[in-house]
Amino acid sequence: MRSDAVHVELTDPVLTQCQQLAEQRIAKYGRPHRNYGVTLTDDRIRRINRIGVLAEFATAFYLQRPWSWDCDYTPTSKDRDLGDIEVRGTDRADGCLITHDDDWPATFVLVTLAITGHRTVTASLQGWLPLDQCNLPQHWRTDIPHPAYMTPQSALHPMRMLTLINN
Repeated sequence: MRSDAVHVELTDPVLTQCQQLAEQRIAKYGRPHRNYGVTLTDDRIRRINRIGVLAEFATAFYLQRPWSWDCDYTPTSKDRDLGDIEVRGTDRADGCLITHDDDWPATFVLVTLAITGHRTVTASLQGWLPLDQCNLPQHWRTDIPHPAYMTPQSALHPMRMLTLINN
């Protein structure tokens, strides 16, 4: 985890609302937006969606971007997460920013999530990069179940720089 990460504490009612939105997305679309080439269990699909919603909300909150609790997310059309910003979340503190060849050109933000108390999750916004700085040969990994670009946290720009650019 980066020492300059931005931390957003998520508690109820936000946790409950994020969970409900993730469940609505699953009910509406039934699967994650990316074809991973394997059958995912219901628990795995639920986990992927919950992490995604929490990470998107925390990023919108920090950047003071509009956020909707409506289930208008359409994964097959590859809607943008927050306008010109794509958010990638993980529950691994040492997680990488995962991108793919078919991602939209955008600014990508990495958010790591950790349970830090009873009904409390801390979202740590680790940093950001534009897609063209993520999808580099040195970041390509094939030793994982779903080959992808895995940009390490150390390669990311600090979140405070994105805040300055966006204002």
